[in-house]
Amino acid sequence: MKGHVYKRGKTYTYMFDGQPDPLTGDRKQISKGGWKTETIAWQKCREAMQQVESGKYAEPSKRTVEEFLVSQWLPVVRRTVAASTWASWRHYTTSNVVPAIGKVRMQDLTAVRLHALYEHLLTTGRVKRTADEAMFGYWTARQKKGEEPKPREVMQACGVTIHAARAAVRRYRAGRTPKAVNPGLDPKTVRNIHAMLHKALTDALAWHYVTENVAASVKPPRVPKRRRPVWTPKQLGTFLAYARTDRFYALYLVVATTGMRRAEVCGLTWSAVDIEAGHLAVDPGSPRVVVDGRAETSDGKTDNAPRLLSLDKVTVDALREWRTVQRSERPFYDEEYDGTDLLFTWEDGRPIHPDVVRQRFHRMAAACGLPRIRLHDVRHSYATAALKAGVHPAVVSRRLGHASEAFTMSVYTHVLPGMDRDAADTIANLILPPDEAPEPAADEAG
Repeated sequence: MKGHVYKRGKTYTYMFDGQPDPLTGDRKQISKGGWKTETIAWQKCREAMQQVESGKYAEPSKRTVEEFLVSQWLPVVRRTVAASTWASWRHYTTSNVVPAIGKVRMQDLTAVRLHALYEHLLTTGRVKRTADEAMFGYWTARQKKGEEPKPREVMQACGVTIHAARAAVRRYRAGRTPKAVNPGLDPKTVRNIHAMLHKALTDALAWHYVTENVAASVKPPRVPKRRRPVWTPKQLGTFLAYARTDRFYALYLVVATTGMRRAEVCGLTWSAVDIEAGHLAVDPGSPRVVVDGRAETSDGKTDNAPRLLSLDKVTVDALREWRTVQRSERPFYDEEYDGTDLLFTWEDGRPIHPDVVRQRFHRMAAACGLPRIRLHDVRHSYATAALKAGVHPAVVSRRLGHASEAFTMSVYTHVLPGMDRDAADTIANLILPPDEAPEPAADEAG
């Protein structure tokens, strides 16, 4: 590869032939001018030729972060990731990244600039009000006018469900107002944004838009470990006893006795359930997720194999009873019945929306006086109870669908001290004389 330098006006310009086009075989000339001396021009020419030969050359461009992310990168990666992941990336891009650094040229982006972006997001980056804030704002404005807004009016004004509006109205009437929200984003969200930018810049590097991935030189904010609240086995039993009359009792029972995720249980099909054998297959590649408020079956974008879960007798009986109910409803709707194979549906065969599962859960939990936890925390409750009961961590990890036993134990480290104490007492009882053996530990859950 040879180049040459020539004088153009009062400055010098270098020029050389780049790598051949992979499709046509034609070579493209690469040039850049504006250098004050011939020596500097030759130095820059050699540096550029080395970058081309090593595959690290990026043609000078005015392409901005916004142009790259919105017009090029997001459309390309849409078919390569789960729909929910892509929707999150689009939201991060349009709401958090573009307003702050969208006008910056891709080739001017630096690690320092990304550090400044993350600091901005952590302190003042929240741009979206929560639904509770929106409803309370509407409620307060109407109250100042001497009006008493009805739940349906709150629903229509704030774009929430009627159930959420009714619950909000009850809270406000009782004097329970929304807590003040931090104007900054949660460190976990900023970390997610960093992961997205790291992926985007990796692709930009591969496409020869930039010469380095500056995100690789940036440390995202640390996410403090938080111990999620869980229910005791007794509290889980209280909830299930209350939910016994709910249409989707079998769904909540499956969650409580298997630790399945909401998306997984909503995406379960009858073809994955063998009631006679007492097991079901959880396919991580077909969860039912919420994307922009709409429920859809995602392809999951995962290579993990389906996991086979054994079911207890109570859960099997509940599923058998549910199947009978579901089959009895089909003739009533005849041709209007939505012929889906999904396990949990409405009377006319329509799939249940995952958000409805969550909302019904919260209403029933509040009705029986239980501490408020997320539906996903039932999964944590299941894992905690299983580990405390002595179920081997490898079994718990497999049933939860975790990547490894080590990951499971890292999530449930708060259970380890009790297990370690129980192990110490068990071993001591085996080797010490009866009069010196420790007394059995009291059951904390009781």
